[in-house]
Amino acid sequence: IANWYKKRFKVNLNPENEVIGLIGGKEGIGHAALAFLDPGDIALVPDPHYPVYSRGTWFAGAECHFMPLKEENNFLPDLESIPSDILKKARIMWINYPNNPTGAIAGLDFFNKAIEFGIKHDIAILHDAAYSEITYDGYRAPSIMEIPNSKEIAIEFHSLSKAYNMTGWRVGSAVGNKDLISAITTIKSNLDSGIPQAIQHMAIEALKSDDSVISNNIEIYKTRRDRLISALELIGL
Repeated sequence: IANWYKKRFKVNLNPENEVIGLIGGKEGIGHAALAFLDPGDIALVPDPHYPVYSRGTWFAGAECHFMPLKEENNFLPDLESIPSDILKKARIMWINYPNNPTGAIAGLDFFNKAIEFGIKHDIAILHDAAYSEITYDGYRAPSIMEIPNSKEIAIEFHSLSKAYNMTGWRVGSAVGNKDLISAITTIKSNLDSGIPQAIQHMAIEALKSDDSVISNNIEIYKTRRDRLISALELIGL
């Protein structure tokens, strides 16, 4: 995982304390809420969002403050509009780019703003990067870990489900701030027994493979996308 991040994003990670393997990104996201939230705490959650962000929060006995993703703001949350009383109780903020379900993207300028926001208000920034490798027309999504001081306050979740078509294999990762990674590790060490070794070996081979593996998948998705868009245009949508 650390080697892949170095190759893909030019980001250096210490595999001893800044990386953890997950039984799929969904598992890590759900466990993150248990690791970081207590009853009465608040999670800042985009709206719309991947349901596990809110479900995990509620399972932990915490509350959600929903941040609208509006077209006029390029489907980015307006961090300045969050009320001060909410900020005092907020412990984590979820962001997700490329975004599910809007398809929006975020650049390093937004990630930098999110990191500064998290440091200012002592709110952990949790970035779900499950779709970082599924991009089109020459665009390549950045990682929040590319921001120089991101490790002060942020972690990033990744999944092999989308990029490598390993949805049912259940394998992913979280990387970044060592204290946040340690907290997830503590939860996982008490609630699961890790990724099966055979799947770990397959994941290693996937991460070591060249870019053609992903680009071939993207071509399939692009064909489907273009057909859908053409069909929608034919019916006036």
